[in-house]
Amino acid sequence: MRTNTHMNILIVDDDDDVINYMRTLLRKNGYKNIHTEKDGVRAVDYVEQSYMENKTIDMILADWEMPELDGIHFLDYLKRNADFNEIPFVMVTADSDRTHVVEAINHGVSQYLIKPFDEKKLISKINEVMKRKSA
Repeated sequence: MRTNTHMNILIVDDDDDVINYMRTLLRKNGYKNIHTEKDGVRAVDYVEQSYMENKTIDMILADWEMPELDGIHFLDYLKRNADFNEIPFVMVTADSDRTHVVEAINHGVSQYLIKPFDEKKLISKINEVMKRKSA
């Protein structure tokens, strides 16, 4: 398993404050390679370009509600593509509706993180996902 310093994390959210908050928390915990996108369409482009350049994406943290392509459809795209379906995906959303949680699980989400969240909760979710991935 790659160390925090070497992990490549993609944050996808249309809210700059959320992106900056997550980036700050991740950097504080040793994560250095962080890329951000504002919506699912740009995130798809980034994932595909990374794949073409043989760059590994170790984890995606994505909001559900975004313009252009929302988080659940971005997740669905990744899970239907054999080149990307193993990338751990944490859905980060203010929506705690049980039906949405179940929908995300049915689409193959690795974890579900409810906004607002704190540093401990974010890092805990990442660690849980990475532990399962390395098992």
